[in-house]
Amino acid sequence: MSPDSDWPIRVAAINALQERVRRHGDVLPWEVIDAGFTYKGETLHFANRARGIFWPRQMRETALSIKTTVPRQGREARYDDLPSDEGFDYRFQGEDVDGRDNRRLVRAMELDAPLIYFYGIEPGLYAPIWPVYISGVDLATKSFTVASGLPEAQVRAPGSYAADSKLLGLERRYTTVQVKKRLHQVAFRQHVLRAYEQRCAICRFPRRELLDAAHILPDRDVRGRPEVPNGLALCKLHHGAFDTDLLGIRPDGVIEIARRLMAEQDGPTLEHGLKGFAGKPLGVIPLLPAQRPRSEYLEERYERFRLTRDA
Repeated sequence: MSPDSDWPIRVAAINALQERVRRHGDVLPWEVIDAGFTYKGETLHFANRARGIFWPRQMRETALSIKTTVPRQGREARYDDLPSDEGFDYRFQGEDVDGRDNRRLVRAMELDAPLIYFYGIEPGLYAPIWPVYISGVDLATKSFTVASGLPEAQVRAPGSYAADSKLLGLERRYTTVQVKKRLHQVAFRQHVLRAYEQRCAICRFPRRELLDAAHILPDRDVRGRPEVPNGLALCKLHHGAFDTDLLGIRPDGVIEIARRLMAEQDGPTLEHGLKGFAGKPLGVIPLLPAQRPRSEYLEERYERFRLTRDA
């Protein structure tokens, strides 16, 4: 039997959260989170709007979730996470590690109990991460170290791991780095699609499910940061054409199509979906000048397209 007396509630919450993510995607609005989940005929909450460290009243020892928020303009963030090269450093609630909320996380660390982390992407929008574990306490910075575990471990009871503690620690550090990279991309997509009003920058296609945040300079480039001026909202068709240099965008925002593609004859997708945009300006650009593509990024990317345009 698991030493975590709150284990059945934890499993019910994680299973319900998986279903919400399947239905709504990697970023959940607060309204979906606030609807909660069912446990033994009752509706329990995943998290609380006002508190960063949360547990339903039915949980005896530990917390169920932690949360960070991106505040609306003019408000200060609470329960924010500190910068960290490997993990998440989650601030204490208050100043005292023995405070009621903080004790719940200390106990979760002692039991190696998996938690859910609702990571704020934009005001009212969260990327859920699970399972996460409290792996340390830093009294000097008044923060907890939060590590991410492998997804297949999310409903495995504490104490049931075959790996030794050292190997498990290495595994979690590696997983946490990957999760943080994924979060950056999730946030990048969210910010780019919002800046482009949930439409493809080329054809104005409006279905979010079929839109990507395309990098102008690739993320492997030291300047290719996941920020809106290095991004374009593109539908799947135009993202693919852009990445393979079948479609280019001049620094002035005018679209070009590779000559080898212009010479082909095919159906309406080629004629209207690609060739039809040759010589036209982008269909959507962000309203805020600071969010528009950087001209030097477009120029460098266009130069790559120009070298293969006539091939």
